[in-house]
Amino acid sequence: MVFVVLTAPALGVIADRMPIKKKLLKWYTVAGIAFTALMGAAPYFGSNGYIVLAVMFTIGTIGFTGGNVIYYSFMPYLGTREDQDKVSTWGYMYGFMGGSMLLIFHLIILMGPFNWDTNFKLATIFVTSALWWWGFGALMFKWTPEPEIHSDMEWKGVMDATKVAYGQVIKTAIEIRKFKVLAFFLIAYLLFYDGVNTIASMASAFGESVLRLNPSMNIMLLLTVNVVAIPMTFVFGKLAEKKGTKFALMLALLIYCAVAVAAAGFAPLELEGEEDAERYDFQFEWNEDTGLYEMTTLYDRGYEGWIAEDSEGDAVFRDGFQEHFPETDYSVEDAGASTLGAGLIVCLFILVVVVLLGGGVKWVQEKEMGLMGVFAAFLLVGVGIFGASFLADQATVDEEEVKAITEADALALVAAFESTDDHRFSIIVVGGNVSGSEVGATHPTMVDQGGPVDWWASTMRSMVWAPLGISVSLQWIILGLFVGCAMGSAGAQARSMFSQLTPKTRTSEFFGFFGFLGKSAAMIGTALYAIASTTFDSRVALLSITVVILAGTYLTSKVDIEEGIRVAQEEDARNEAQGMET
Repeated sequence: MVFVVLTAPALGVIADRMPIKKKLLKWYTVAGIAFTALMGAAPYFGSNGYIVLAVMFTIGTIGFTGGNVIYYSFMPYLGTREDQDKVSTWGYMYGFMGGSMLLIFHLIILMGPFNWDTNFKLATIFVTSALWWWGFGALMFKWTPEPEIHSDMEWKGVMDATKVAYGQVIKTAIEIRKFKVLAFFLIAYLLFYDGVNTIASMASAFGESVLRLNPSMNIMLLLTVNVVAIPMTFVFGKLAEKKGTKFALMLALLIYCAVAVAAAGFAPLELEGEEDAERYDFQFEWNEDTGLYEMTTLYDRGYEGWIAEDSEGDAVFRDGFQEHFPETDYSVEDAGASTLGAGLIVCLFILVVVVLLGGGVKWVQEKEMGLMGVFAAFLLVGVGIFGASFLADQATVDEEEVKAITEADALALVAAFESTDDHRFSIIVVGGNVSGSEVGATHPTMVDQGGPVDWWASTMRSMVWAPLGISVSLQWIILGLFVGCAMGSAGAQARSMFSQLTPKTRTSEFFGFFGFLGKSAAMIGTALYAIASTTFDSRVALLSITVVILAGTYLTSKVDIEEGIRVAQEEDARNEAQGMET
């Protein structure tokens, strides 16, 4: 991230003065594809897997974000200024369509009837993501021409190019007053892009910590957003054509703010005892055959999956109840053959597979067979993955151990309910001669915990969620529906608006600043969310980010697009005239 922030503006300057946009994009793409695929090898490194994954992810992110800066700079050359809304809208639409298709495929891999071990499934997900990137990226390099450069700069070495590039970046920063409208929009963009991306990136953490959602609901949220965004991005594109880019962008941002405010009011419905037993974190049910109370846990995470072994936050729960639970086991499972050597072998194998399958896909593309070619490319990848699966370990199904407690332990557990409720969990005992339930004071269903805006969640639950019987999972899906309406539309119209305000002869340079601000904003927004959630709570943090989006929306309303376009056209005319003279 820091690498892209520091290099994007300078690389943009070079790309505007030398015909190397496609070359730069190709190198970023190669890095992104290679290290996306290599992330699939991380599970095979055993205990070092997280370190390997972090390294691969970091380098892959450089390829993706750095490439995006150059990729965006092609936009002004793909149509007139009047067509930028259409170009950006269709780009986002196809992006969401592709993302939805790939996500559905990955869900099938994870949950389908494949007798593959988890490591191979994860590797397949990363490898197919890389191949998807390769396949559709190759079409861009094949069909999109290198933009014409009016002012060529001779290559005199890395040091000279670096000196010229950063010199121009400093010069542009100094003379930014020439582009007042563009600079003003960049400030607005910094604010609303910061907010939009922070909320998107923190959604899963909010869902798990505040609402205690099933982790699979985050996948459903992502899929819902992608699917809904396909038609809604098109709708907002048409709206931009009729009402203007700024109007469509502001409407999308206001919808996003309204959704964020509503999300701050999301709350699980109250637990209703035995009729709600499956929603409790720990459920003990009497088994007449064994004469024991068998334990099941929410989302099948097990006791160890919910209660940290030695964290201070769960100390009260451990001290008050753990002695009455089945015996715990926090030992780490053996990683088996997953070692450094095995991981390196898998890395090499993945690279070979990607090169062979990617090369095959490229060969099919060169034949220009239309839909038959698309089918052939997918079939080739499918056969390749299926063949590779024979080299992987096959999954084994072990009989699940049933954990249970005696009636005496159940009685002691229920008696312990009276001793404390200063924890974040819920327990219920049903059947037999013992019954009782406990909901901790900081459990997600206990909405009013003294926070500044807890009243909002309480009001929404009592006035909307409970009367309509809308569970927290359904609330999450509703969130996805509305975020899908706004997120892609906001991104498409922001990119279109920036493209219209940017001099065509300096696209890479200014899109470098665009990328610089986008990556900087990502760090600022996350820090702001962390500070607000630590000082107050997650609901306040969510609303504080909403205020940032509103501030950016207000500044966007003050942007004079016509004046910005006029200045950009004058700059183009001046640069083109200078290029002809040289």
